[in-house]
Amino acid sequence: MRERPVLEAVLFDAGGTLVRLDFEWMSAWLTGAGASVSAAQLRRAEVEGRRRYDASFGPPAQGDGGPQPLGRRGDMRAYVGGMLAAAGVTSDTASRAIEAFAERQRGPGLWTRPVEGAREMLDGIVAAGVRRAVVSNSDGRAEQHLRDCGVLEGLEFVVDSQIVGVEKPDPRILEIALERLGVAAERAIYVGDIRSVDEVVARAAGTHFVLIDPFGDYGDGGPAIAAIRDLPAFLSTRFTLPDSATSGLTRNLGA
Repeated sequence: MRERPVLEAVLFDAGGTLVRLDFEWMSAWLTGAGASVSAAQLRRAEVEGRRRYDASFGPPAQGDGGPQPLGRRGDMRAYVGGMLAAAGVTSDTASRAIEAFAERQRGPGLWTRPVEGAREMLDGIVAAGVRRAVVSNSDGRAEQHLRDCGVLEGLEFVVDSQIVGVEKPDPRILEIALERLGVAAERAIYVGDIRSVDEVVARAAGTHFVLIDPFGDYGDGGPAIAAIRDLPAFLSTRFTLPDSATSGLTRNLGA
């Protein structure tokens, strides 16, 4: 039997992994605009948004070799537009919705609800003795949103791209977190929801990776879980955990 790799730390993406889009607010806005789209329909359609974002994600812009501005590679309009198209929203309403959603993101934000099961999952990971941190492409407010959603407690720290000046899929952003943890890349796993960003950065940094793939139709057959609440069971069956971890995961989450 092949020996399981040793795991000491879990690094989490934030948006789409621990905190999610406010589908309920988005649904209410669309309904007010004459498009009857439920929050559940938007959840299902969001996967198409991921695909279109991946397709929009290009190589770094060519320039003088100096640092590139953050947030210039993936097209968030493609992400939101893809979700709305898959939900059956007409192009005219979608255009207005994209502007309204962008305004909301500049204000209180769109990724402002806790992912279901995230709090319980984190409590179990903490009890298990596995190290944990967040690495997020964000606008400087990742820690605030995690706190507001009740999922900051138990995380050791948050690496926010706007604050550190480097973003995924540049592996340096994961290396910042690994250095702070004092954990080797091969003993850590990154958990995320966007393949062109999260999977690519994990591979580049040399960490393990698991994809959040809620309907099983987004990944390429690599390691994936349907929901964040499934992470403890995934870890307990794939890795050798710290001595206290296996019993902690089993006791707290039934893994």
